[in-house]
Amino acid sequence: MFGGKLAGIFFTDTIPVLNESSCLNRRNRFEPCCLCRKACNYAALTIEAGFPVIDEKKCISCGLCASVCPSEALRLKDYQIFRRLSGDDELKCIKSGGIYCLKALSPALIASIIVMKPDITFVMPCSNCELEGKNSHDNLVTAVKFLDALGVNHNVRIIRDENFESELSRRELMSMLFMRGKNRAGSILEDVIWSSKGDTFFARRFLADNLVGVQGSIEAGIFYDFAVSDECNACGVCGGICPSGAWELSKADGKAELKFDTVKCTGCMLCVKTCPEKAIAMREKFSWPHDIETKRGFDMLRCRHCGRWFIQSSPKQELCSSCSGRK
Repeated sequence: MFGGKLAGIFFTDTIPVLNESSCLNRRNRFEPCCLCRKACNYAALTIEAGFPVIDEKKCISCGLCASVCPSEALRLKDYQIFRRLSGDDELKCIKSGGIYCLKALSPALIASIIVMKPDITFVMPCSNCELEGKNSHDNLVTAVKFLDALGVNHNVRIIRDENFESELSRRELMSMLFMRGKNRAGSILEDVIWSSKGDTFFARRFLADNLVGVQGSIEAGIFYDFAVSDECNACGVCGGICPSGAWELSKADGKAELKFDTVKCTGCMLCVKTCPEKAIAMREKFSWPHDIETKRGFDMLRCRHCGRWFIQSSPKQELCSSCSGRK
């Protein structure tokens, strides 16, 4: 039996929860996002005062609204899934007695499940389901491609309509991933608690921690990377607008650095859309491992008028923008 805080985490309901501070409607009011409302098949989600509101009486907890949220402002309560997996090697969709529509699980969450249970079977009888087609991307394929690119061992099976449609080939076992001296099924909840903060499981952080030492070339989909061109002037808009805090402009000792944290990035593309200089572009393919990286470095000068540090926008600039404007 779990008590206290853990009991509240593991036995909560399955309706997705909203983190308003990450919602793109708060971050970028000039380009409203309504993907969650469009994904709902039961008119259970409406947009009120710019934010999604879920009618618990209409919601069936399929999770599709969370699956299409670009910034992960809407999130599933992932603990329910891992609690089921502790005693079973089979994960069923909501129509087969499971927790969520399996198409609603994020690629990072699916990859985390496979890492913890490499012999997992997904039961997905989708052909006669009214939710089929509501999710335009196949998160299971994205997750498996990511793990295959890194050579991670798995024996994933997919059951559709009570028949095995496909069985993905077994890879050579990478002992550094799974040789932890424990029974994997018995340690799943422990792994989730260890990789969590509050009642949120950070799947990308879990994957990064469990794939230390693994290298390969991966495609965007679970992790993302961006190139920053010479047009960048260190304005800091990307860091200020990023819902997940993946971008940071740090200044110290006469230097400024624009840093990017791949593990934090949700791929919402808000940085690309709002960069004033159009200096940020997503890279479709990049090398793993890839964590925090300095994208651009800048030299800073002291303004000869007010004495404050500033980043030069031209080689001859001697005054900060404020003093240049006054002059």
